[in-house]
Amino acid sequence: MRNKEWSVFRKTTAVILTATLVLISAGCGKGGNAAESNLSNEEGSGSDPSGIPGGGKWVDSDVVFTVRSEDNIRFQDDFAAAANKDYIESAVLDPAYEESSIFLDANKLMYERYMEIASDEAMTGDNAEKYKALVKLHSDWDERNKLGVKPLEKYISDIQSISSISELTQYQGSTTRNPFGLGLLIPEAVSTQIQFPDKSTLKLQAPKLSLGSVSSYLEYTSNTLASKEKTDDVAFYFFGRLGFSEKEIKAILKGNYRIETFIARNSNIDNFNVGEMFSQAQTDRKGLNALQGNYPLSQILDSRGYLECDSFYVDYSYLKSLYKIYTEKNLEDIKSFLMMQTIDSVKYLLDRESYEKMVRLYMSGGANYEGISDGQNSVLFRNDIKICGYLPLLDTLYLEKYYTDDKKTAQINEFTNALINAYAQILDEEEWMSEETRTAAGGKLQNMAVHLIRPDNIADYSAADIKSYEEGGNLVDAAAEGRRVLETHMAVKSADPNWDRFKWDIYDVSRTTTEVNCVYYSNENGIYIMAGYLAMCDASFGEDASLEQFAGIVGTTIGHEITHGFDSNGTKFDLYGRQFDDNKNSIDWMTAQDRSKMDEKASKLAGYFSLARPIPGQQKVNGNAVKDEAIADMGGVKSVLYAVREMPDFDYDEFFRAFARQYAEQTTEENELDTMKSDMHPLPFHRINIVLQQFDEFIETYDIKSGDGMYLSPEKRVNVW
Repeated sequence: MRNKEWSVFRKTTAVILTATLVLISAGCGKGGNAAESNLSNEEGSGSDPSGIPGGGKWVDSDVVFTVRSEDNIRFQDDFAAAANKDYIESAVLDPAYEESSIFLDANKLMYERYMEIASDEAMTGDNAEKYKALVKLHSDWDERNKLGVKPLEKYISDIQSISSISELTQYQGSTTRNPFGLGLLIPEAVSTQIQFPDKSTLKLQAPKLSLGSVSSYLEYTSNTLASKEKTDDVAFYFFGRLGFSEKEIKAILKGNYRIETFIARNSNIDNFNVGEMFSQAQTDRKGLNALQGNYPLSQILDSRGYLECDSFYVDYSYLKSLYKIYTEKNLEDIKSFLMMQTIDSVKYLLDRESYEKMVRLYMSGGANYEGISDGQNSVLFRNDIKICGYLPLLDTLYLEKYYTDDKKTAQINEFTNALINAYAQILDEEEWMSEETRTAAGGKLQNMAVHLIRPDNIADYSAADIKSYEEGGNLVDAAAEGRRVLETHMAVKSADPNWDRFKWDIYDVSRTTTEVNCVYYSNENGIYIMAGYLAMCDASFGEDASLEQFAGIVGTTIGHEITHGFDSNGTKFDLYGRQFDDNKNSIDWMTAQDRSKMDEKASKLAGYFSLARPIPGQQKVNGNAVKDEAIADMGGVKSVLYAVREMPDFDYDEFFRAFARQYAEQTTEENELDTMKSDMHPLPFHRINIVLQQFDEFIETYDIKSGDGMYLSPEKRVNVW
């Protein structure tokens, strides 16, 4: 970012912060021209087109061939189509994803950087050498092809050799024999307790099921049958290549499904009430021992390093049932289940033939394209590194290379502080809130845990022994080493009874800073701004983006995540991230009257989105499904506008164009319809047009008048904050 503009921002921010502190102390078409209507005759007949988003002047510019080079599109009528027309005209769809987007561009850029780290001779030290060795194992397809599926063989053979339940217990407890943490109940993560946000707990989970959801084992549907066909295909493929007979493979599958059916029928954690979550699912070691009966869970956990852990969150009803199946009679079935779990753990780490087959079966876009597209390659690399257990290593090295000093982080911190203080002004000016609710909202804002770019620790993979192909190594064994490092850290972490939501653990792979994403966690009241998300700005404008461009992409996203603390769901959690008080009652820091007012505002927003039919003749938008993300989008823009409103010479045109550019996308009509059905976010062009038409600054910047497609009169605007 240009330093000159940042110096201006600092001066202006000081004024904003001072004013804010005073306030806080006081209290808180397809194919048609963009100007043509995309309404059906039914919608246009006898209705006021201004009541429908765009008044009939918008097209779904996300869809290919909707915007044409000869179309003369006015910013005042369809900003998304006009602002991104250059991107739309030059877009080349990834053949697998059938999509072109800034998000995909950012992932490609991140992949290029991952490869730069691997080839950078200036990067030395144990971590760098381990990563370079890992990348060599991953990228050498000649060697991977020579080995075929042989690296899988020793792990399968070890399970086959188990001859008793007692030996099975030893196997489950051994990180040497069982590095991928396979079993009937496995450690998932160390996290905060539901009741006490300053206390930690080890979450234990039932293993992933090959048919997907629990319901697939309770009610057979077409989806169940499709999943079973896929699972059977994978089993016959890998076991067949390992030399198993058809009869043996069928027996393995039969045993696997028996165990999975038992797991599905006895799992109940998603249905627990508050009392069960507080007093039964959450337990200590004594309680765990009482629940396990004859299933040796404590022995298994202790053998894996969790001897000092005394806090567990577990599906207690499932745990109590495990003794029924953990018998000599069921040994072969459990072994079959573990062999299937082993294949699932390493199916992407073998040769090219199996890799492409697994991508076709399981990965988004896999069925659309023979081979691996560039877009897929960038996404799959991170997936493979995650499977191998080395994302913390990648995060550490990425920050070491691309964040050589604290300058970028300091800029992000400065901008975030300005947004938080601007948000305090927004809350203070909301006339519909009572003083009681306003004070509570301000308290939640000021207690938000803010995690920016850098986790609080550095990964150490010195314990990982990665052997080259020349030394007899392979990618599966390297993955075993990486997974052991991760579990060792989790075991050590589980011994600490305290939880600090202000700390960011680099080993927490659910919060990896190289991901192109930002997140708000309601149960922590915390935001995570990832280094990877800054690649969105770099992919759009290069590394020398202006303040306005940075604010349009990264700034609005930071504000978006802050706003999630104040959307329909986020407002049900308090300043510590608690949803229930000590008496097991739902926490609501809003007065009943204020809650009713907010629900009314959110309902109005949802209703406005629900009027939209992006593609003529197809379904309308489900406003209730996208409302919280829309609330966050609008809050993100508003917080930036507040933060810069006293800034001289701020280029609003550049800012709004940048905001639009982050959502630039081209995709197929089929993909767009699938997004409408499954995604909680509004469609990209709606995230531009509907969001921006809520703000006077946008209306004034482009001199938008009544009758223009982008105009929305103040009384019809739907922003909640």
